[in-house]
Amino acid sequence: MDTSEISVVIRKKRDLMGITQHDLAVRSGVHLRSINNIEGGKGNPSLDTLLKIAEVLKLEVIVRSQL
Repeated sequence: MDTSEISVVIRKKRDLMGITQHDLAVRSGVHLRSINNIEGGKGNPSLDTLLKIAEVLKLEVIVRSQL
């Protein structure tokens, strides 16, 4: 899954839960600007950032190796 797909999943789940980007930022401890960038498909969020967001959104993060 690339960052554009991740951004869509995060935005859709956040919308389904009825929370704003600001709410997600406060609940996850991730800066609002970072949330905005991730949902906009910009940047390359760290695994730690994705895990914080996923916890709030009740999503599972699966890491796969492509060796």
